[in-house]
Amino acid sequence: MTKAVTETFNGVKRFDHSVDFTRERLFSNLNNITRQMGEIKMRIDNTGKHESIANRILGNIPSVDKLELTLHYINTQQIYINIYYREMDRYVKNFHDYESSTLLNFANRVLSDMCNSVPYMMESMYQQVVKQDILRLLLKRLDRTTISDYFCEENQSVVQILHNFMNDILVTNVESYIVTQTAYMMQKLYNNGSYQKESEDTNQAFWTRNKKIVSIMKTYMVNASLELWRCDPKKHEKDVTYFEITNFLHGIILNQINLEPKAKCTNTCDAFTYTTKYQCHNDKWCKEEISKEQTTCAKIINCQYIDSSMEVCRSGNMSETNRRYDYVKFGNGIHYGERKSCSKPRSTHLETYRYWLFFKCTYCYCVCEERPSVFSEIYINMRKVISNITDNKVVTGLRFVKIHRVVHLQIQEGRVLPHGQIDLDSVQWVPVEDYNVTDSAYRDGKDYYTLKWEQREFDLDDMFADEGSVVTGGAFKKFHNRLHFKVLTSPYNFITGSLGNKSTVQSDPALLYKHKFSNKELKLDGVDVPIRSKVHSTEFTTKKYVKFTNTGYEEDAGQTTVPFFDAQPVESAIPVPLSGVGVFHKGISGFGGFIAPRIFTYNFTKHLEEVINQMSKNDKL
Repeated sequence: MTKAVTETFNGVKRFDHSVDFTRERLFSNLNNITRQMGEIKMRIDNTGKHESIANRILGNIPSVDKLELTLHYINTQQIYINIYYREMDRYVKNFHDYESSTLLNFANRVLSDMCNSVPYMMESMYQQVVKQDILRLLLKRLDRTTISDYFCEENQSVVQILHNFMNDILVTNVESYIVTQTAYMMQKLYNNGSYQKESEDTNQAFWTRNKKIVSIMKTYMVNASLELWRCDPKKHEKDVTYFEITNFLHGIILNQINLEPKAKCTNTCDAFTYTTKYQCHNDKWCKEEISKEQTTCAKIINCQYIDSSMEVCRSGNMSETNRRYDYVKFGNGIHYGERKSCSKPRSTHLETYRYWLFFKCTYCYCVCEERPSVFSEIYINMRKVISNITDNKVVTGLRFVKIHRVVHLQIQEGRVLPHGQIDLDSVQWVPVEDYNVTDSAYRDGKDYYTLKWEQREFDLDDMFADEGSVVTGGAFKKFHNRLHFKVLTSPYNFITGSLGNKSTVQSDPALLYKHKFSNKELKLDGVDVPIRSKVHSTEFTTKKYVKFTNTGYEEDAGQTTVPFFDAQPVESAIPVPLSGVGVFHKGISGFGGFIAPRIFTYNFTKHLEEVINQMSKNDKL
């Protein structure tokens, strides 16, 4: 488009027809150019906020800061230049209605020697950018470890922010160029001067600024982050901002007599580290536990003795509460779970008793792996999710959803265009495959993954597309009793915008095990329910694995499975193709945290050298 602008002005300079004919041709071309400019600006600002990138950054960064002052100055200059541009646009569209003196007066204001002239404002703004102080401060503010308000609200990767900031400055440079050159043409038409040298100087300054801005931005974008994920919400909302695995692992109270095959209390609690058999022998409490309010256990694990007496507050129907107990208060003063009141029907006193005078039968606190039931939510989808590649669509976002008790990683797709653009009208969340684990057509281990005590490891890692490819799908796969995510990628032609036919899976499980499969565990021992934290997540973990486990006894009586899943959608405010995707753990010490998706936006940096080379050719026109 800027090439067309240059040719337009060069054409007018060489034109020898009458003023009216020349003016007609000039303003007609300018009208087309301003329309194209409008389309470009809509692409850059398609978030609906109708404001410059600099102003949006300014609104989310703390005050009394050099960065704020610089951004404020840049934004002010952009506003003034845009005011001139809109005035010029009005004259171009309706030039027959204005006197020549009005147009000449406009040209004189644009080109005056005052500090509010367009060339002065553009050069002044340009100098603020190329000093690079603003970029260093901006990168510091966007550092992921600071979790700034701007990062949490803007929903763009750092590379995207820098790329869009660059585009924003370049658009202002184009606007100033068009306004300045138009002003010289007006002076030529109505003031009988040639203004050839002035026009040539303006052209040279325009391309010099373009190349310098892109070159400096490229330097900072090379090391900037491509990752994008969601900060914790201001308020957690179940099944909206998060959801959890339910009816999987619970703390449970059982008497020794029901754990021993011969129904004699000869062993201690800690002798029962793993068993799949137990009974209800002459024990009213056990029969109440295995009532229609609760479910039986598939396995009993890691039992321990706490005290000879206790008060237990049952939670009621487990299908509704997803808990066995609200709290347990022992005679020795130890308290499991939250401190709250308990209604009489749900409160039970238990204490050690003797059996046949010889045996002392104590109550043990164990971990129960619940048997799968109609209200168990312990399944993770393993079927592929793929964008509509035949319609040139790529993955642009991710989110966890839970449908029919199955956890799915849902993809957002959009039709990719040339130069990394996405057709906004095509962006949509691809419906997840709506199936039920009770359907015999779907098999455990192939279509879905069932969490069990022996297989509850979840891999926290990222997968990336090869150079020249973008993400078009993915799936969870089981490998060595661990669930990990692999991605599907497709070749992408940046110039034509077309996807290649040959897709690739990243990466092969054997290769993954050899090079990337981590043996480091993120341990969640003795942690509390994540939504009880008063502080947002500050610890972020990848390149490890995490085990789904029960919460701590003292914190929650071991009644909740952690970590939770973060259900917030991860999508860029300005959709782009993805260079990678992953899952990670976010939380804070002492709490179970969340498994969350993250995306890595397309890396535009690698194409900027080509842009600089093209600019070098154009400035010689």
